[in-house]
Amino acid sequence: MRKTLLTTLALVVAVGLKAQMSFGFRTAVNFAKEVNYSNYGSSAYPPIKRLHVEAHVELPLSNSFSLQPGLAFQQTGSKISTGSLGNEILMDGWRKIQYFGVPLNLAYYFPQNNFVQFFVGGGPYASIAISGKEKFTGTVDRVKFGVTQNSNEMKKYDAGLNFLAGFKLANGFSVNGGYALGLLDIRTSDISNTYNRIFSIGVGYQI
Repeated sequence: MRKTLLTTLALVVAVGLKAQMSFGFRTAVNFAKEVNYSNYGSSAYPPIKRLHVEAHVELPLSNSFSLQPGLAFQQTGSKISTGSLGNEILMDGWRKIQYFGVPLNLAYYFPQNNFVQFFVGGGPYASIAISGKEKFTGTVDRVKFGVTQNSNEMKKYDAGLNFLAGFKLANGFSVNGGYALGLLDIRTSDISNTYNRIFSIGVGYQI
């Protein structure tokens, strides 16, 4: 996975040097959660607010299509139940993980008027966790990353699909929403499978 990230980044630089390109920046609020699947069905706790920061290169392929490889700092996680009080589930626990990732999106731009241009897009992403913390029963601990079948550990890598939509003004300012659909199991547990699900809304600027 690490070699894949480095190879993709090197390809971005090589292609970008030969193409007519521009640069874009995006910051967004993530509404992140972890969805668990087991033999008993699926479950997910309410999302937790996190941060997304991204820089990308805009490589025009035609008047309507552009390739957008980039580098992103992605904060994910989930609220976690630590017990119950009567019929109320106590949601005072959480898990927060920081990733560096490489998204590779293909964007379609609708015909532009004098003020605004709408776009949709999507593509794959791959990311590597750099740190994490979790809170259970009032104590905060570092997240343990590993590969052994241990329900207390997280896997270090994630990958999936991005979906984008928004609009860009003539001055380069943009408003956009996104959804990240994690396709890799991020837990080492053999009891259930856990995936990242992230809805985001943010602003950007195109140079």
